[in-house]
Amino acid sequence: MANSARQWFYSTPEPRPYYIEERVNHTLWNNRLQNVFMSCSQAEAPIKLEGSLEGSPMAFEFVPGAYFTLRLSEERKDVIATLRQILLGLKPCFTYQDADGMFVVEWHTDGGEARWKTIQGDPAFQGLRRMRLKQ
Repeated sequence: MANSARQWFYSTPEPRPYYIEERVNHTLWNNRLQNVFMSCSQAEAPIKLEGSLEGSPMAFEFVPGAYFTLRLSEERKDVIATLRQILLGLKPCFTYQDADGMFVVEWHTDGGEARWKTIQGDPAFQGLRRMRLKQ
């Protein structure tokens, strides 16, 4: 059986770094992101993974069933589209540049309205914009 986000995002994975890494990496590789290897740095919610994409830093943070955050050194629409597919069609809510200069995309299962209100106007979140994707 192929790994999918159902095993690590839409249900709470066993809090063992190796199992989380294995499931996430196999999901990425099965969805055409073969040049990625993610290592789990925190196995309890919020779960954190760090790695690289073609030599550039990449990081994930998520709480199963609630939100997923992607951090990249630059905007990569192909990666965003693939992660939307991996997250079973969940639309990204917004993007911004964080204090470390990383491009950030956030997905929220509840639409992200509360998070949007929290970060709006905060100078640590530069270029904050809502995502408006076609169906």
